[in-house]
Amino acid sequence: MRTIFRYRDERHYPEQPAAIWPYLADTERINELVGFAAYRFEEKPDAQGRVRRYARGKLGPLPVRWEEGFGEWQENRRLVQTRHFTTGPVRRFHVGFDLYPEGTGSRVEYWGEVECVGVMGLVARYSGVMRREANHRADAIDRMIRAGAAPGHVPGAAEENVVTGAAKRRLDELAAGLAHDPASHGLSPKLVDLLTHAPLSALRGLRPLALAKSWHAAEDETVELFLAAQKAGIVAMGWDLLCPRCRGAKARATRLDELPTGAHCASCNIDYERNFTRNVELTFHPEPWLRALPEGEFCMLGQGTTPHVKFQAEVASDTAARFDLALPPGPYRFRTAEPGSERDYEIGADGFIPDMAARGGEILLHPPGQAGAVAIRNDTERPLYFVIESREWATDALTGERVIAMPAFRRLCPEQLLRPGDDAEIGSVAIMFTDLQGSTKLYDELGDATAFRLVREHFAFLAARVARHNGAIVKTVGDAVMAAFHDPADAVRAALAIQDEVAGFNRGRSDAGIVLKLGLHRGSCIAVTAGGVLDYFGSAVNTAARLEHQCQGGEVIVSAAMLADRAAREALEGRTLIEDSALLRGLAEPVRFVRVGHLRSDG
Repeated sequence: MRTIFRYRDERHYPEQPAAIWPYLADTERINELVGFAAYRFEEKPDAQGRVRRYARGKLGPLPVRWEEGFGEWQENRRLVQTRHFTTGPVRRFHVGFDLYPEGTGSRVEYWGEVECVGVMGLVARYSGVMRREANHRADAIDRMIRAGAAPGHVPGAAEENVVTGAAKRRLDELAAGLAHDPASHGLSPKLVDLLTHAPLSALRGLRPLALAKSWHAAEDETVELFLAAQKAGIVAMGWDLLCPRCRGAKARATRLDELPTGAHCASCNIDYERNFTRNVELTFHPEPWLRALPEGEFCMLGQGTTPHVKFQAEVASDTAARFDLALPPGPYRFRTAEPGSERDYEIGADGFIPDMAARGGEILLHPPGQAGAVAIRNDTERPLYFVIESREWATDALTGERVIAMPAFRRLCPEQLLRPGDDAEIGSVAIMFTDLQGSTKLYDELGDATAFRLVREHFAFLAARVARHNGAIVKTVGDAVMAAFHDPADAVRAALAIQDEVAGFNRGRSDAGIVLKLGLHRGSCIAVTAGGVLDYFGSAVNTAARLEHQCQGGEVIVSAAMLADRAAREALEGRTLIEDSALLRGLAEPVRFVRVGHLRSDG
């Protein structure tokens, strides 16, 4: 006994399509809000290399099993989802929506087709249950869109505090302590509000950099808030090892020394290695006593959980297709969901999207293409899901490379170290080396005790200015200091502050004062655990140390590699610059650098 339920609904919104798309496409959050239970799934590659997803969960009170089809979507335009059930009152579930601009607002056409079987399916078909469920989903979207106009509002957040009883009392106590911690930067009320009102789907992997934008807060201060909240026991951290194709977290560890060096992505059917620059991200989630996250998923790899994927659609073998799609300027990757090659391409200001083709295991791009649409050709013998994704996902990712160079991380999470013998590849870090000029003479003239006190006070002077500019003291070696910065411009600003303010440090001292030498360089290296701290090793570190030896005192040596960063160059505006180069020990070619003096007095 089979019957088909079809529905179509139309709703109008005053907002433009791009403004409401994030709510329409967030199927994970919608499923939670309408009461769908989290479900479990497993992924198995078929003979053609395509990964198939098999799930088990509940449809109302009934246990069901199904195969989840690949979602298809065109950002700001269309989304389609299909499920094929093997048990329960439904055999096929095919739903979606089309989104159109309408004057200054939007029109959404919801539609669906559900194949029902058996007595229960017949009852569901004619009792109105399915129509009510469809309306329930649309109503949930309406509520999110209406509430979304409030600054910093989390879609689907409950009006009431969902944390009660002993958990609330414990949270109140810990939150009071966090609020008095300078590391919270006055942001703890925002965090508490998020943890006590947001839906669970929003709490699985909290991204501090994305929240900083929503809260209109400084990025480093927001990161420090989460690190302090982790130390206080309110949130837990998770080191996510992301698949380089789908960006799903295929391995997760709570401690850095537990993070594996590689993983297998069943969704993409590939093995991949760990890279702290590209695919290690630090996220946070509530401690279980506060909000226990459900086991299972509310949605598998939907657009809401992979917002960097702007387009995903199937094209049959030996077939061409055209899809409406508008992409803003920026870097993109063109690939298929199935294993294979990929191509990177920069979309320009004209919005032209290159034609895309799959042929002989390769992805081919043919610019200039067209604006407002993408043409795709599948010249293979099997159907393929074509994917276009933004490569700017890392803008909101707190990468391992960035966080381990932060002073707050080293101060608040000293236990987070790589395991002995392990190393992490760091794509780019700015290294500063400082040393005292004539330190041996200081000890001879002042005596050991006075000279040591001066050196110790100079360490504190350096540490304050490094921390002020978002850097971290890695180690001291004798009288020398090594510091690391994620942002090369911060390193330059810290070095200039040190040299500009050293006269104030020396003023009024009974001892001889200090003259500092500073060298800055930027490059790749490795991070390891050495001496109980995270340390950096490699040619970039060696070059920075040797550049410091080129310093004549009272100036800053800045390598050409540092000045390749625009913001770092801008930090030197108004300074006296002398270009120079030197053949440094261990290097085959001379290193170019500038000698930076005091501010020019052009008047």
